[in-house]
Amino acid sequence: MQDCHILITRPEPENTFSCERILAHGWTAVPLPMLEIVPVEDVQQKAAIRSQVFDIDTFQYVIFVSKNAARLAADWLDACWPMLPVGVHWIGIGKGTTQALLDAGIPAISNPGHTTETLLEWLKPAKMKDQRVLIIRGLGGRPELGDKLEERGAKVRYLSLYERKKPHYTAQTFFMLPDIHLIWVTSGEGLHHLSEYATQHKPEWKTLPILTPSDRVNQQAKEMGWIHASCAEGADDNSLIKATEFHIGKQHD
Repeated sequence: MQDCHILITRPEPENTFSCERILAHGWTAVPLPMLEIVPVEDVQQKAAIRSQVFDIDTFQYVIFVSKNAARLAADWLDACWPMLPVGVHWIGIGKGTTQALLDAGIPAISNPGHTTETLLEWLKPAKMKDQRVLIIRGLGGRPELGDKLEERGAKVRYLSLYERKKPHYTAQTFFMLPDIHLIWVTSGEGLHHLSEYATQHKPEWKTLPILTPSDRVNQQAKEMGWIHASCAEGADDNSLIKATEFHIGKQHD
């Protein structure tokens, strides 16, 4: 299946980058973001963000939960810190997020895995006691990481830089799409929106192979009725491409 049509559900701008990688592999990319990332624009909220960023040197750990968190935080850091503060551990959840930080000049390290769960295994309880941790994320993000770190004695604060919204598509959008052979989904929230649209407009999609970024999201996909869900072991392009190559190889066997 060399001419494989892959539905890419990442939010922009990452969707465009993933499509370019897919085209380079000789496959056909079909972009359909299932999350819209909207930076915080409220004047009072932006003033509060600026204040927190100026205080970022008071934290021992700063954890970025997504590439969007990394990208937006880098802009804020550029505006508030001509030189980055020393003594801060900058951590990206996942390889893609860490690479986005490195590309922005932030000396981040990645947890050995690619999920919140593996990060928690890495940050041992003894290491976190009385440590000040800032989690940079979108509004209303998963609380698990912060809750678990607080259980270990850490002092956790949050910095929310964006909102995640469900993109609006009409029935016509789905009618105009080509046949899809494989789907990439990169978050639980994106999966939820995709499932709603599939149920409404493309119920046959739930019989297609769908690649998910983690065991948690893979289990969610199966519970939502996706018959052929498999875990790519990461939300980054390299992990998803590797899983795609494995899937296409199985089709040829």
